[in-house]
Amino acid sequence: MKIKLDHLGQFYGAVNGEKNPGTFSVGVHLKEPLAPKILQRAVNDLMKRLPHMNVRKHSGFFHYYNVTMDTPVKIKKEGKNTEPCRYFKKGSRLLRILYGERHFTLEVLHSVCDGRSLAMAASSLLIRYFEMMEIKVNKEGFIDCNSKGIAEEVEDAYARHADMKSKYKSGKNEDAYIPKHQTAKSRTITHKFDLAELKANAHGITLSAYIMAHIFSEFTKQRTKEGVKKGITCNVPIDCRGFFPSKSLRNFVTGKMVKMPESVGFTEMAQGIKKQLAEITPDYIQDKISEMEKMIHVGRFVPLFIKKWIIRHVGHGASAGCSTGFSNLGLIKLPAEIQEKVDMYTFALGAEPNMPYQFACVATGNTLTLTTTTTAKDTAIIDRISKALIAE
Repeated sequence: MKIKLDHLGQFYGAVNGEKNPGTFSVGVHLKEPLAPKILQRAVNDLMKRLPHMNVRKHSGFFHYYNVTMDTPVKIKKEGKNTEPCRYFKKGSRLLRILYGERHFTLEVLHSVCDGRSLAMAASSLLIRYFEMMEIKVNKEGFIDCNSKGIAEEVEDAYARHADMKSKYKSGKNEDAYIPKHQTAKSRTITHKFDLAELKANAHGITLSAYIMAHIFSEFTKQRTKEGVKKGITCNVPIDCRGFFPSKSLRNFVTGKMVKMPESVGFTEMAQGIKKQLAEITPDYIQDKISEMEKMIHVGRFVPLFIKKWIIRHVGHGASAGCSTGFSNLGLIKLPAEIQEKVDMYTFALGAEPNMPYQFACVATGNTLTLTTTTTAKDTAIIDRISKALIAE
């Protein structure tokens, strides 16, 4: 099967490289030892059910495509050489599945799918794994490996929902504050919290706004030490399915640039973030989708070797306007018979140039994890954010 990539997939197909891998991962951590042989059998079944995830990248004359592989993904035990992927090389499979003593991790290039889709795949793999252990599981709301796929799961949801008559055009990003840092090898640092520890409700804001406010607070302190006056911004991915229902298991996300309110108090800052997030409406999502689709439509007959250069140039300009990124997969609700066997989920973004710190969180049961992907040698700011989240 040959799949023409959506506009987000085209972007990540173009920028994917050593300095900008464009990858992310979802991990599932169990309370009991993992059985690798059973996991591999479950992976085999899941890949048959979701062939669009078992792919390699193909460069056409005008567009990037994903091409399905004939053999299933082989799971690999974590070791010294299995840190977050720096680059899916030409012809390689765009999905890795790693495992440890009590966990497994799905890592993928963003041209294949988004975080919500990968989380669905990870949860469905988990269910298939326990199903093979002869545990009866309620699979409603998850992918059943015994069922047949449907066309909508692999559709380009952007193209379906775009309004090509829309005249919306986003503004130009200004240079944003980036904390000074010594560059180090990309790595991830995860902090685990009991959801009851996080006091977002006390401020009348969502958990996303609460975490973002603490990130902004620590960035502000660092900015003051450096004597810099540039604004602090955060790129926040948005799942479009919440506004335009879709069963697509490919990409269907857009983003919102949140600017840190230049206020003196935490409460005022949190309310300023809340106000900006309230701007995310169906009309906003429609305009963002349509803008990108029109750009792809205009350039549909531009040769890929030229288009790739343009995409990279645009991407570099966009990243210059971001201080950091924060993505929240929300609460993953598992069947009761499985939930008690799971310790936690983890969600990690891939490293991006010009952003030494990126944050991602996910929750299941009563546990939330916040994972920072960093290319900075000094991790003090990460520790301060983690402590501040529960200091209240």
